[in-house]
Amino acid sequence: MINRKKFEKFQPEDLLQRAYDVKSPEEAKDLYRDWAGSYDQQLERGLRYVAPTVIAEMLSVAEPDHTVQVLDVGCGTGLVGVSLSKLGFVHLDGLDFSSQMLDEARRKGVYRELIQADLNESLDLAPSTYGAAISCGTFTHGHVDANALDRIAPLLKPGAIFACTIHQAVWEAAGFARTLERLGSDGVLVVEEIYERAYFDGSGPDGRFCLLRRCPCNRAVGAGKG
Repeated sequence: MINRKKFEKFQPEDLLQRAYDVKSPEEAKDLYRDWAGSYDQQLERGLRYVAPTVIAEMLSVAEPDHTVQVLDVGCGTGLVGVSLSKLGFVHLDGLDFSSQMLDEARRKGVYRELIQADLNESLDLAPSTYGAAISCGTFTHGHVDANALDRIAPLLKPGAIFACTIHQAVWEAAGFARTLERLGSDGVLVVEEIYERAYFDGSGPDGRFCLLRRCPCNRAVGAGKG
């Protein structure tokens, strides 16, 4: 375990590379345990992390009713929640596997409820609860497998939008493209729009910024996906 004060002295670029080098959810938990306290400063100020604002604006346009209940999937320290709150969303829940990141999110004061849960495992949440969902930076190297989409979809009300980013490096390699094709074919979750955009201001496009919609028929997700 790295001392947090020492962790704060790392260059933002080095910490980002550590995140991209993560090979398992266990490594990710260790990383964010120590990074939580300096995460916002290093990403927003050091690397000009704009993805939370971009994906929040995409959801705001796709879902004009800002009174819907929104689940922030992999909410981290709450950067997306802050962006959504500024856009007028008022009923926000956040979900993350890191208690330290959730502590930082709680300090933002924008979430109604914060839930500690692992997207690689079954989610003990009521189906058809949320009128929208959003996720930024969660679907990336070594963090969450593509079958997490099977666990998220049932939480959405029929017709609900799910705005999310998926890193280009895992789009094919981790099976996200294939999983989205299957969910679309099964009438569970369909792709409405996909844009190639940058996570960081001034960098090249390295993410797929997606608008997905829970099918109005609300068909059950296939068995065996956890």
